Amino acid sequence: MKHQSKWISFGILFLSTLLLLSSLFRAADHALLQELAVSGASELAPVIILDAGHGGEDGGASGVNGVLEKDLNLALTKELAALLRLAGYTVIETRTDDRLLYSENTPKGHKKQSDLSNRLAFTESYPDSVFISIHMNTFPNDSCEGVQVWYSQNHAQSIDWANAIQSKVKSILQPQNNRKVKAASSNIYLLRHAKTPAILIECGFLSTPAECEKLCEPFYRQQLIAVFLAAITEKSPL
Repeated sequence: MKHQSKWISFGILFLSTLLLLSSLFRAADHALLQELAVSGASELAPVIILDAGHGGEDGGASGVNGVLEKDLNLALTKELAALLRLAGYTVIETRTDDRLLYSENTPKGHKKQSDLSNRLAFTESYPDSVFISIHMNTFPNDSCEGVQVWYSQNHAQSIDWANAIQSKVKSILQPQNNRKVKAASSNIYLLRHAKTPAILIECGFLSTPAECEKLCEPFYRQQLIAVFLAAITEKSPL
């Protein structure tokens, strides 16, 4: 337990340092930041596509306290994207605000499919990428908890990325989490059709009161972000 606490403390210290740097960098010219991020990225490192699930009129799961999944997904994804860019990675975000990604003039009843197709198009535009979709979980049993990672079966590296995230969560943040990574079923559209390495991270259960409360706390989300950041940089160092 002492060892785990040291790792968590180290992760939070590292994250806090990066957050401070992030605050300083926000004052600089945005175009210059993009140039620095691209020039600093390794040619061997994949583009990281971060997908904040749901958005707009699609709120996703609703927490026991009324929080909407779409908002937590976006908050977590934006912070993770900022830190990955500071670390030198090229990062693409499928959405950076509260909206679905359906095409203009899409008829009612087809907007969700259009949204998913447009998210998938990011992976087609960046064939040397890794697709990471951020979601929150829910289940009728209100005692379920913990991060769960799903992987696409279309690319051999998907399971490696899933294991990198899941194992890092267990070793640093959730030692009691014995969940195994799972192959995506056919109803997870993006993982079923992605040709690049692709995973979906369920960050916790909004249906479990204690975990829902934690996921609403910025500090706990920063802990998750620190773990995801550590896993990504270890899996694909620059």
